[in-house]
Amino acid sequence: MQIFAAFRSTVTRAVFAGLALTLSAQPAFADKSAENFVQAILDEAEPALSISDRDEMFAAIEVLVDKHVDMRRIGRFVLGQYARQMTDEQAAAYYPLFQRYATQIYQNTLSDYAGQRLNVTGSVDRSERDIIVNSKIENPEPGDPFANAVIHWRVYRSRDGDMTVVDAGADNVWLAIEQRSQFTSIIANNGGGERGIDALIAELKNRVN
Repeated sequence: MQIFAAFRSTVTRAVFAGLALTLSAQPAFADKSAENFVQAILDEAEPALSISDRDEMFAAIEVLVDKHVDMRRIGRFVLGQYARQMTDEQAAAYYPLFQRYATQIYQNTLSDYAGQRLNVTGSVDRSERDIIVNSKIENPEPGDPFANAVIHWRVYRSRDGDMTVVDAGADNVWLAIEQRSQFTSIIANNGGGERGIDALIAELKNRVN
């Protein structure tokens, strides 16, 4: 499932241009600690991506996602302005569904790199707590469609120095940004507020296997 390829065709030009402008406006300071953090995850992922059985590979990827990706933070981000309008009951239904939905996206996306090794190539320290780490396939095979792809990892550093992944993407197309565009559209098209959030929850139930 070529998730990133699909995202390239669905993300609006406005979103892409806005992100590119934001990134280019930031000082290009490297962050070695964030690079080491991401490389450790990629090293941990390498054996998982070498598993021949798809179900076993997906199970191993899920363990990595649960360990390193801050789904709660992402789940709130993708709701945009509607996050503050969600009731406690809706939150109890939404966050587990979102985690399963987003995990499936990570599973399908990372499986595109099955049998490959990803290496960190650099980073951009956008702020003390917001870092973009870039990676590429090591020694890709001739004709590999992802041979020249730059895979991005957005890292959040807490005040205590702990780091988690809060977004991923390829060639400046980002998963969470696309999800936010989709989710807020669903909510808005169904009346906004609690009613629209109920519609999003129903849609997530349909999307989760």
